[in-house]
Amino acid sequence: MKSILIISALTFALIFGGVVLLSTQIKQAAPPANGPELTATDYEGAERVFRDMAVERDRIQQEREELNAMKQSTAAQQAILTQEREQLLAVITKLEERQKVYAVERDASAAKLAKMYEAMKPTAAAPIISAMDIEIILDIMGRMKERPAAKILACMDASLAAQVSTRMSLKGGS
Repeated sequence: MKSILIISALTFALIFGGVVLLSTQIKQAAPPANGPELTATDYEGAERVFRDMAVERDRIQQEREELNAMKQSTAAQQAILTQEREQLLAVITKLEERQKVYAVERDASAAKLAKMYEAMKPTAAAPIISAMDIEIILDIMGRMKERPAAKILACMDASLAAQVSTRMSLKGGS
């Protein structure tokens, strides 16, 4: 928009300057007593100025139309981006809700498994728990009472029991 204003101002200055220059030449060429007499070169100069003005006016009009088209395109793109952003936020909200549900279900499942393994004999529970992923082991063992958890740890492989113990101590025993 600034470029159009600058170009318009420059065009005005050029046109105004051309008119002033043309009128000065006309005043100098014509004797004041007889009135203005225009020559063929004066007419040609005036025609050139008007032709240049028309070309410049058309160019400015074309730039205005292009700018309007760009504004419309930008507005359409912004509307699309806004709509897509809203859809993305809705998807994020759904994912967060599902993640909360998953966490609740996982906690309930871990608590249920902890009670189940507490009820089992440590020699029977240790091999089953040992076959699980370390994060699941930590989650289950962290929910168990200390005495049953200690008995199960005692029945586990020494290196796995040490790893579980270390990780549990880093988590604060929970």
